[in-house]
Amino acid sequence: MQHADSLAVSQKAGHLVLNGRVHFIHDSIQFRTQRAVWNKDVDLVQCDGGFLFTHPDGFIQARSGNYRKKTETATATGDVTAKDSAGTYAFFGQYLVYDKQKEFLVLPEKPLLHQYEKRKDKTIDTVAVKAKYITYDKKNEFAQAFREVVVTEKDYVITCDTAFLDKKNNWLALKGHPKCVMKNYELTGDSIYLVIDSESRMLRSALVIRNAHGKQHEPGKKGKPDQFTEATGDTLFAEFKNNKMLRLYVNLNAHGLFYESDLAKYQNLMDGSRLDLSFEEGKLQKAVIAGEAKSTYFHVKNDRSIAGRNESAGDTIYISFEDSKVKHLKLVGDKTLASGRYFDLEKEKIKGSMSPSPAKKDSTRNHLKNLIATKKKKSDGETQK
Repeated sequence: MQHADSLAVSQKAGHLVLNGRVHFIHDSIQFRTQRAVWNKDVDLVQCDGGFLFTHPDGFIQARSGNYRKKTETATATGDVTAKDSAGTYAFFGQYLVYDKQKEFLVLPEKPLLHQYEKRKDKTIDTVAVKAKYITYDKKNEFAQAFREVVVTEKDYVITCDTAFLDKKNNWLALKGHPKCVMKNYELTGDSIYLVIDSESRMLRSALVIRNAHGKQHEPGKKGKPDQFTEATGDTLFAEFKNNKMLRLYVNLNAHGLFYESDLAKYQNLMDGSRLDLSFEEGKLQKAVIAGEAKSTYFHVKNDRSIAGRNESAGDTIYISFEDSKVKHLKLVGDKTLASGRYFDLEKEKIKGSMSPSPAKKDSTRNHLKNLIATKKKKSDGETQK
């Protein structure tokens, strides 16, 4: 003990009761409070009049707390705030347990974790993790969050049941109905593994395992319609650069579609065992469909009307795009015969418009019957004469 305004001793109970500006020092640890009870038998100090616990790695502040010297363990209760000395982490909650020997934090009640990182442009990037239960291993810079997890950052929002955050190796693992929403992108599946770029702190890649589903929405520029792309399958892998998708690869039971906002009814389809999509500035540029590949795409004219529909099949289909339109299509067949069909939808419309309606058919039929009946009457009259 370093200081207290007053001291009361209970030799029988083995307690020291300290009041007023209480200050304890133990090796590199210090803590301050307005009231403390020191149990010398178990070497436990309980603080009720506020609690400020400081050590070389950071500090813990709360309404009350205690410190056990033998195990070097501190607990804090009520409006807890804890921060590291480097200014890279902050923890908030209603209850906290800190093991100094293991450098391990547990927040079991209303926890919130903030991780701070400087970006290249010298701005501070903040990752916030909210859950029902959070642990943090300082030595390995590894955090775990459980139940009703929400991870927010400038560029994305994540929800899941369980999250593992490895800052040292720049990755996040998500389980239990995970969903990652970025600007213009959305990923869902049974589990998701995200890799963060160590310098830019932006998402570099995403691996979605089981029931994978990826969505992309690229807003149109200069009056052009928005573009939408979706892909589903067993496994999905996406690469990003500067928050723009570079590549989207789907393995097993791959299904994809793309369309434009003003022609949402005309969805271009891609199906196969594997699907590999390439993007440039967020726009779809190339597609490779492999394994019993099938594709359906609509030919759009400059006036935004639909000219026709192309259906293709083969072992592998290669498609290149330009300005959201199919520029080139190549079919390769071996096990599956390469085939393609084109349906002229404009001719079908013309043919349909030229076909008489049922009402017109009935009117014509009745008119012919009347003519035949009139002629028959005249013929019968002439015979009688």
